[in-house]
Amino acid sequence: MWLADRAGHKASTHDLTGKGRFALLTGISGEAWADAAAAVADKLGIEIAAHVIGPGREHIDVYEDWARAREVAEDGCVLVRPDAHVAWRSADLVDDPTAELLRVLSTVLARPAG
Repeated sequence: MWLADRAGHKASTHDLTGKGRFALLTGISGEAWADAAAAVADKLGIEIAAHVIGPGREHIDVYEDWARAREVAEDGCVLVRPDAHVAWRSADLVDDPTAELLRVLSTVLARPAG
């Protein structure tokens, strides 16, 4: 989906994902997912690029294409694998996003969560 950066340049969700690392995309009310991504990346020793998309953020959904295509609420998230395929979605923000993201990534990576 097409987005715009703060300078008004066109960017795509494909520009934010792939590149040999996991990516997590969320809306402005899902900021806790971005914080969880940083904590989980540190715990698992992997790179997770977290992007909060919306007004006042680095990337803006100018045409609302991302909002229509993401299949999650504004506070949900989409986890994208390093090969740019969707690994998992959370429809909404959960009570403990760090624990949930750790559980999911541990499953995806076939690693113990502890």
